[in-house]
Amino acid sequence: MKTIELIQEAGADKIVRVAIPVDEAARRYRLIVLIEPEVNGDGGEGLNDWPPGFFERTAGKWVGELFRQPQGEYERRASL
Repeated sequence: MKTIELIQEAGADKIVRVAIPVDEAARRYRLIVLIEPEVNGDGGEGLNDWPPGFFERTAGKWVGELFRQPQGEYERRASL
């Protein structure tokens, strides 16, 4: 089994045409096609990536001191 990933642009007729090379002629092949729109034109951003400009908007933006809030009393459990 081979995995081939392609990024193709649809034509004005809303059809994506793909030619896939195979190993043997006159043989049946099973094809599995997953169609999903590309998130970003350069192919760099997937569903789990950071949004564009995220770090530029957040890095170095904290103002003030970091401190830990009181955590409350430790839970006392019944002895065994």
